[in-house]
Amino acid sequence: MIIDGVIRALAGTVALMLLASACGASRARHTAGPSQPSPALAFSLCMRSHGVTAFPDPNGSGAIPKETLQQLGVGTAGFHAAQSACRHLLPNGGRPPSRAAQQRVAALSLAFSRCMRAHGVPGFPDPDGTGRIPDPASVGIDQGSPKFQAGNRACAKDRPPYMPSNAAYDAWARTHPGGS
Repeated sequence: MIIDGVIRALAGTVALMLLASACGASRARHTAGPSQPSPALAFSLCMRSHGVTAFPDPNGSGAIPKETLQQLGVGTAGFHAAQSACRHLLPNGGRPPSRAAQQRVAALSLAFSRCMRAHGVPGFPDPDGTGRIPDPASVGIDQGSPKFQAGNRACAKDRPPYMPSNAAYDAWARTHPGGS
């Protein structure tokens, strides 16, 4: 269905934009606590406030789950109106990141994966073909476990911008019991 393709393309674009959102930002921004919503969460909240009431929150890795217009309970016009109103919350005004930014994040992601395995998190996945690490929960890794959190602290210098700090993950987990 064409609409599903549009939503999937938009979700992919949003994910890529969020992936590179903090490439040029300071480390302090990456590890901001729960008082400062992530760009993905701010975008989700904005979409809901503009009529897409079923728009999902980002998952534990900061990615917004892909949904169809039917799942969102909104038509094309309503979705596009909300998207236009909220685009300013996305990095780079909703445009995809540059190739150089994508390459920097992909290199950071690979270094983070290797560091996490070296710090006792076996099975931590390498980045996929897009340069992004899959959600650790998708391969059975508990981001709230002491071993994961110790590795996440030890590997903080290599943590890609879309991978939450322990504080950010814990804050998300408190509001999404059992979710990922």
